[in-house]
Amino acid sequence: MSLGNETNGGNTLATNGPGEFWCPVCGQRCTRNQTSEKEYGHALDCAERPTNLDNPDEK
Repeated sequence: MSLGNETNGGNTLATNGPGEFWCPVCGQRCTRNQTSEKEYGHALDCAERPTNLDNPDEK
């Protein structure tokens, strides 16, 4: 399964959008909300993950 598309080569995810970056701690592709500065995409056990984010595995 490929997570890429034709615009980024088809085999990698780009981080060239506003607020997108690779987390140096967990290695996940993350996005920083430009308004609230909240970061989404960190691994659940990442030290950089905001503590007020819901755990998607918990219902």
